[in-house]
Amino acid sequence: MTPVKLPKWATALDFVAVVMAIVALSVLVAGGFRLMIFGSRLSVTDWWRPALWSVAAMIVRHAIVRQHPLPQRVVQSVRRWWRDPVTRTVLPIHLATRGGVLAVGFLAVILIGFPPEATSRWRIYSNDFLDLPARWDTGWYLGIAMEGYKFDSNARADYQQNIAFFPAFPMTVRYLSTVLGRQPLWTGVGVSLVAFFLALSYFLRLARDELKDEEQAVTAVMLLAAYPFAVFFSAAYTEGLFLLTMVAAVYHFRHEQWWRAAAWGFLCGLTRPNGSFLSLALGLMAMAPLWGSVWRPASAGPGHPVGATGWPTLGKCLLAASAPGFGMLTFSAYIYGLTGHPFKWTEQNVAWGRVYRSLDSLVSDRVDFIATNGVYNYASTQTIDFFYLLAVLFMLAAVWPVYRRFGLPYAVLLLVNLLPPMAAGGMLSMGRVTSVLFPAFLWMGGAIPTRHRTAWIACFACLQGFVAVMFFTWRPLF
Repeated sequence: MTPVKLPKWATALDFVAVVMAIVALSVLVAGGFRLMIFGSRLSVTDWWRPALWSVAAMIVRHAIVRQHPLPQRVVQSVRRWWRDPVTRTVLPIHLATRGGVLAVGFLAVILIGFPPEATSRWRIYSNDFLDLPARWDTGWYLGIAMEGYKFDSNARADYQQNIAFFPAFPMTVRYLSTVLGRQPLWTGVGVSLVAFFLALSYFLRLARDELKDEEQAVTAVMLLAAYPFAVFFSAAYTEGLFLLTMVAAVYHFRHEQWWRAAAWGFLCGLTRPNGSFLSLALGLMAMAPLWGSVWRPASAGPGHPVGATGWPTLGKCLLAASAPGFGMLTFSAYIYGLTGHPFKWTEQNVAWGRVYRSLDSLVSDRVDFIATNGVYNYASTQTIDFFYLLAVLFMLAAVWPVYRRFGLPYAVLLLVNLLPPMAAGGMLSMGRVTSVLFPAFLWMGGAIPTRHRTAWIACFACLQGFVAVMFFTWRPLF
């Protein structure tokens, strides 16, 4: 069924009616709320006020445009979404993997329990299931969501402060939780789950474009969802939103939808520090037609001739490509107003142990340890570091075949998201870093033979269960 066309003002009134109805229901069930938005105070304490706005918007809209009433449009939209082939493909994968992670995590908590060093852990609920997402960096995101950014100029360099965390995820949680019963922890989980579903939907469309094969595209989606460190897509972490913004920006950029690409790219730059690196990959995509086979080898196929229609279009490409960088600079401008130094957030990484070390020393440390103690001792005494190392080696091994199959921009996207974090923090959190590197899963979806796909997906899923046990039982995996 073709979506109906309404005047923009009528669509806007429908949107207002729906939003006000949701706000009224939230206030009725959970009580009113007060928010500060850009220095202005928003107070909603009576449910009937937003309900009245909702009714008024519907009356005005339907008095002038009676065709396609709002309830009918809502039902039709839900039906279209449910019948969409992308939804039919992605939803079972999403529910199975995300629900499976939470189930394994809860079973690990009640059957295995916590290590002795986790006895002083912070918690929000006394119920172990409700408290399940309250792990590690979630506390920092919730602190920003509930209290905003704070900075102590007199603190020592090794004192951890929340300006190290970018705002897109915690601010989304902040405003959504006000209409979701003021439950920021599970609102954060909800944001991650919805963002991951949308990310998989975009990724399936992108994989179809790049692989030109439905089964390979679905395999790529399943591998990404089953990846061992995809655990973080079920937590109140930034990974779900970060993956969504990256894939959506690339997808719209590939389809020459510049404003949409720029909007998603800008949000990407506000989600994580390395989101700004997306500008480099998008810039290379924009310049690809000018450089020919250097950027996209013949084996990669014709691709999408972005910017091939002339200099004006190339200008739009480069402007859209710069959006992730502008997102990072926007947060830096805010930090300047808070601290007097625009890039003070970069210095905070030192408090988490992220100090520069050359990549050769990172390699030599592990080679020397293995040479002295053996692989078994390394894997058994530094298990988490070992798993991070395997993830990094896997992604580095994918760089060349990704370049050969899809071109330089995707290969660069892998490298700029791997090498700087390693140089600044070693193996710290490299599982999270690798979980969003979708070009590697594109390559795997196309490279793994049909008869081997089930084995790869099953292996990934088993290891994801292991990572879920580690994460939810407060083992140092974050």
